[in-house]
Amino acid sequence: MVAKKSPEANLEKKKSLYVLLGFVMVLSLVYIVFEWSQKDLPTYDKSQYLSNFVDDIVLPPPTTQPPPPPPPPRPVEEFKIVEKPTTTENVALKSEDSPTEGVEQPTNVKYEIRPEEIEEIHNFVEEMPQFKGDIMLFLSKNIKYPALAQELGLQGKVICQFVVDKDGSIENVEVVRGIDKSLDNEAIRVIKSMPDWKPGRMNGRTVKVKYTLPIYFRLM
Repeated sequence: MVAKKSPEANLEKKKSLYVLLGFVMVLSLVYIVFEWSQKDLPTYDKSQYLSNFVDDIVLPPPTTQPPPPPPPPRPVEEFKIVEKPTTTENVALKSEDSPTEGVEQPTNVKYEIRPEEIEEIHNFVEEMPQFKGDIMLFLSKNIKYPALAQELGLQGKVICQFVVDKDGSIENVEVVRGIDKSLDNEAIRVIKSMPDWKPGRMNGRTVKVKYTLPIYFRLM
């Protein structure tokens, strides 16, 4: 015999309703417990708490820096007035007719003597100095080949420099590049034996000019 179920006795249809009712009851219970716990907590006055905290803080007393000491007084310099004795003897007045007559000239006056200005030596000018005649002919006639240099077979070019003064004279002869002491000395000797040159000119006036001259020594 098969048992028949009544539709009213079927609880599966009301399962969701029972679940919702359970959630509502649980939430209600949680809310009641939370409200009850909040009522039991003591309340504090924030302003009173802050005032008590501020009262407990002890501030240090204000400090003041002492003023700096005054600067030491400046020493007072003492000046002594020394009266210079003046003499009125041997003093003559200057007349209007003769300004210098009757005036005694001082004898202890020292005059400063300035040194003469150093004359500038030019390297290049408008008109360079010139030898009066044939310079190569003069050198060939006046050079004396040193015997020791000939025995050693020394030859070459000696470069010399010298200054042609404003009057055409030769001065400050020196060897810029030499070969041997004997040949260098012979080159200096020959240049110093030269006659006066025609001086160089700059802006219409004679000036000092530095001149470079090579002298050749060749063995025949």
